[in-house]
Amino acid sequence: MQPIQIRLCAAGIAFLAAGATLDPAAAQGARVRTTPISERAITLAPAEAGAAALTVTSPDFESMGSLDRKFMQAVAGGQNKSPAIVWSAGPAGTQSYVLIAEGVGETRADPTVHWIVYDIPLTARSLPQGVPTDVEIANPAGAINGIEDSESGREDIGGAPGYRGPNPPAGATHPYYFQVFALDKKLSLDPAKAKRTAVIDAMKGHVLASGEIVVKYSSK
Repeated sequence: MQPIQIRLCAAGIAFLAAGATLDPAAAQGARVRTTPISERAITLAPAEAGAAALTVTSPDFESMGSLDRKFMQAVAGGQNKSPAIVWSAGPAGTQSYVLIAEGVGETRADPTVHWIVYDIPLTARSLPQGVPTDVEIANPAGAINGIEDSESGREDIGGAPGYRGPNPPAGATHPYYFQVFALDKKLSLDPAKAKRTAVIDAMKGHVLASGEIVVKYSSK
């Protein structure tokens, strides 16, 4: 039997099971990935070489802890509230911040986008819990909700502004990455076009520093 390679996430973390065998009964009906998982935003729009990482925390969960159900989609029994996210100050030259929350699962090639906020003002160090899904955010003033794609799972067929909580398949445990970027400019994108690819492309070459916090959720 040929060696089996299973790539778990785009952050460059991979699991290699050389010469492993599969139980035919367990493998029956299993989905087989034919495409690699693409890289997450923090890799696609890297910080300047040698930059110190931003420290990203949350009063609503611990790093590598579990996400409370209230932050899940309503269809998953949650309240679809966005968790509060806090970050350290960016380096000299920072003009704005961007937050991108992505989930990495096992059913699609690209990370699922649960939340994008861009043009967060320089003076802000956090996003509060329960940010409304309006395009223009009142607190912090000036920040803009980008387009998530977690409901459809595809960037090219819709999405809505603001946070949409996770809703992983039954029995699955998925990681969710809250990534914060310090930029040397404001993006000033058209909110109707502020999807993952457009935001990442606009950030490239302008990221002074970045950091992230990872949380998990296990569905029942």
